[in-house]
Amino acid sequence: MGYLTVEKVSHLYFTEKNFTKALEDISLDVKKGSFVSIIGPSGCGKTTLLSIIAGLINPTQGNVFLEQKPLERQNSSIGYMLQQDYLFPWKNIMENVLIGPHIQKNITNEIRQKAKELLNEIGIGQTKESYPDQLSGGMRQRVALARTLITDPKLLLLDEPFSALDYQTKLKLENLVLNILKKYQMTSILVTHDIGEAIAMSESIVLLNSNPGRIANVFDVPEEIVELSPFDSRQSPVYSEFFQTVWKELESLE
Repeated sequence: MGYLTVEKVSHLYFTEKNFTKALEDISLDVKKGSFVSIIGPSGCGKTTLLSIIAGLINPTQGNVFLEQKPLERQNSSIGYMLQQDYLFPWKNIMENVLIGPHIQKNITNEIRQKAKELLNEIGIGQTKESYPDQLSGGMRQRVALARTLITDPKLLLLDEPFSALDYQTKLKLENLVLNILKKYQMTSILVTHDIGEAIAMSESIVLLNSNPGRIANVFDVPEEIVELSPFDSRQSPVYSEFFQTVWKELESLE
């Protein structure tokens, strides 16, 4: 059993007259400190699976374990970073970062210092007194990252957090986020439509089939790519070859 284990998970969505099977018999082990991406055709249940792992949805069948304990019994936080930053516009950046500790009633001088250090580490320490509407989309996502990390989550889930950004900003944030996650040895799962992003950031890639969502394949990203930054990995001949391999299998599913 891995650090995170998804065990024979299936999920149905019900209406008054019918039901839709979103996921069927999903089993997956994720090692501690690893980065896994989930890709697949539209409607294959990627976000549903992420929501189940987050504990936001109870699966119709199956179980999720974190550190070999049922997810529903976990008291530790799971970080969830979305495409939208969902910052509170009436709060400044420091106040937004401290939302989690505020809810947990755990704002101490040590936590405030950690928030300052996180903002400095991700390159926006000078914005702590600013408000969200004064920042660019990329800077706002950096704030969202700091807000997610301040609570020391055991697991970080990312649901297309860079998809709304321009390409240059996206590449910069991929490098930044991966460096931060490696430093903190954070176990992370990314849902994305972007094969290139999945290859550049991950150690393994889970490919889902659709109708219902099943695991079609699991790819181990070549070590030559894993050792490079997301930006540099895209320049590697190995990246191009591996991209074609994943692309052809995804295309066959569609």
